[in-house]
Amino acid sequence: MGMKTGWWLPVVAGAGLMLAIGRPAAQNSEDLARRQYESGRSFVQNGRYEEALKDFQAVVDSFPQSGVADDALLDIALYHLDVARDHEAAQEAADRLLKDYPATDSAPMGYVIVGRLAIARSRAAADVDAALASFERVPRLFPSSPAVAAARYHAGETLRLARRTDEAFQHFRRVALEHPRSTWAARADLAAAANLVASDRATEAFGRLQRIRQRFPGSVEAATALDYNTILYRFYLRKPAPYAFSGRYIGDEKARFRNVVGVTIDKAGRVLLGHRQGVSIFDAKGTAVRTVAVVEPSAFFVDGPGRIVAARGALLLPEKAAPISFVVPSPGRAPRQVDEIPALLETSGGDWLVADRKAKVVVRVSPAGQFVANFATVNAERLASNAFDDVAMIDRDSKSVVIVDRDGTTLARIPQKGPAWQFDDPADLAFDALGHLYVLDSRRAAIHVFAPNQRLVTTITSPARQPGSIQRPRALAIDSAGRLYVFDESSQRIQVYQ
Repeated sequence: MGMKTGWWLPVVAGAGLMLAIGRPAAQNSEDLARRQYESGRSFVQNGRYEEALKDFQAVVDSFPQSGVADDALLDIALYHLDVARDHEAAQEAADRLLKDYPATDSAPMGYVIVGRLAIARSRAAADVDAALASFERVPRLFPSSPAVAAARYHAGETLRLARRTDEAFQHFRRVALEHPRSTWAARADLAAAANLVASDRATEAFGRLQRIRQRFPGSVEAATALDYNTILYRFYLRKPAPYAFSGRYIGDEKARFRNVVGVTIDKAGRVLLGHRQGVSIFDAKGTAVRTVAVVEPSAFFVDGPGRIVAARGALLLPEKAAPISFVVPSPGRAPRQVDEIPALLETSGGDWLVADRKAKVVVRVSPAGQFVANFATVNAERLASNAFDDVAMIDRDSKSVVIVDRDGTTLARIPQKGPAWQFDDPADLAFDALGHLYVLDSRRAAIHVFAPNQRLVTTITSPARQPGSIQRPRALAIDSAGRLYVFDESSQRIQVYQ
């Protein structure tokens, strides 16, 4: 809420009368603008983002000279960036904020958003440099703004995403040293911990994570730090038995789920199971909530707004929306429809990756079903992505795992057979929050866990004929604390390991 000027100027005769009439009117407008803005903030806190957007837009349109117009415009930009993931709309709002309200206290975060949009656009050197330049403007133009900590944090994140690990670490360290009481310091320590794991220095992360829990008790960041600590403890301190059956099952064994195509956990902690009759949803406690009916889906995912999107035959079926069909260009031939879709994934930018079994390729399409580009030439059985937007794919032909970056360039391959593992029937895979990759082998009834550098960390099995033993696993998911959710055909339920 920066100081605004130019509300009105009493330059005509009868200025006293203007003061008597103008002040209450101006005051009433300011009060109404603030009330409408606070209404929007309340909607945000309740997760009713569309209603919040209406209030923020009303403030910007009806009260552009009020003391909260810049805040409303900032919230609009953040909504489009973080919730709707509409980068074009976010850019428009951020540009307007910096043009119309350049001296307000919302402007520094406007530069942060512009930088975030640049790195979201691509990881090319030019976009990385553009993002870093936007972040650098914040301390130069607004050295006393609280947004300086945010800018330095996002500069570190940009360098981390660009795989400039050492430079990223220095930025995170600076945030923690210069802004120790800021939430951004906690976030910087979380990112630094993930950086250490990626650099094969996982045990060095414990101290940073404990510092977050001590300095920011009760915060979201402290809860995340505990989750990270739990994951690291399992693999780097608790070995050789990182997991045990928790005693929990999800799903009624009488339901007899058939043709299971996947398990996933959404941002709200709900557990979703795709099977012959659709996608069943369970709450965080494992209680059945509802089933989205889809006949014989072949894959599904949960998109950014929380909708279930399933595949059946050549169709993509978004929840409560019309089916989507799309065609793929074929050089020298007429465009063709995809016949079978064994795997689906949404990218952080909002596009969808679709595995095309017949052509043995993964394609990128828009949420409207428009073909964007071929992504990777792999006969993909399953897809999973990590915080870098890297995508791991089970290659059905070679029974190996291929890892590519967000543009489809191959980064690594985990072969079918390695020094301490062999994939007989790799059926599913998933990343945890720190970048460990879990590969489920159905035939061997085992889950192999690989570090971010593809080093085998552990192999998870369980004794047969005991409650919760892994016998005929078909799908898995991992929650924020690294708990495993495995659908096993022998029990016809999801089994939880921790």
